[in-house]
Amino acid sequence: MAKKILITLATIVLFMLPFLIAIPLGKYSPYQEGNSFPLYVIISAVVSIAAASIVLLTFKYLHQSFDKITAAGALLFLLLYPLVSIFGLASGPDLSLKMLEHPEREHLRYGLLFIALIIFGAFILFLFRSGSLNIKKSTQWIITGILVFAFTEFIWEFAHHYSYPEGLKEWVNQGKNVDEFKTNYDNTTMIKFAVLGRYLQFISVIWLSLHLYKLRQIKIWNPIINTIFSLMGIFTATYVFFNGFTLPKGFEFLMLFFIPGIPFFLLYWLGVALITNLSKSEISR
Repeated sequence: MAKKILITLATIVLFMLPFLIAIPLGKYSPYQEGNSFPLYVIISAVVSIAAASIVLLTFKYLHQSFDKITAAGALLFLLLYPLVSIFGLASGPDLSLKMLEHPEREHLRYGLLFIALIIFGAFILFLFRSGSLNIKKSTQWIITGILVFAFTEFIWEFAHHYSYPEGLKEWVNQGKNVDEFKTNYDNTTMIKFAVLGRYLQFISVIWLSLHLYKLRQIKIWNPIINTIFSLMGIFTATYVFFNGFTLPKGFEFLMLFFIPGIPFFLLYWLGVALITNLSKSEISR
């Protein structure tokens, strides 16, 4: 009983771990004048990788058999590194002309999202190649199609935003109005493509959470939380599609669910659910 309580408490701590690390890390953010960009990169990497290593080694010891599904969860748990590093920046992208003074900040943000995408890709590839999902061939083709488009949109979107400073610099060098650049760069086509991407990305998260729960590989808390947050993301994407980025007063917080990092946060929580799902024999030993 005591061990079960400890596992529950550990799950709650791991659920909040990105915030617990990112909040104190924020004082080293390169967005704060005087802070060193290389120092932030080093500290964020060392702290988050060390935390992930300690957690995974601990749960590897607790599991009697580190099966394929649990190993896949360990892969997802590695999302801790890019998530901590991004949220530790403690600032959104600086889209003003001042961005050109420090383009490396935005390059870091989207470089980290590329790392998160690679981790998710390794997770999916591992699951499909190991046959751990136990799905029919027809279903597998449908899910593969959804995931391929979701990945394609992520790659395109990350590359698009990664190159924002270079695009802004070229725009300014041509003598054009700085205030008009964002509307030109993030045009209607780009926004609609991002909306479609969010649909498929959140649908993928919902399906993975529900399917892994059906296989009894995770506890019910994860599909409930991931489904609620994914539906909020789908709702926000729908609103953006028809009305743009100006949400009604009091609902501005919903834009949080449209940023590209949120699906990876949900996947991190899925990783937490997978590695903390100990069997009764593992808890009682």
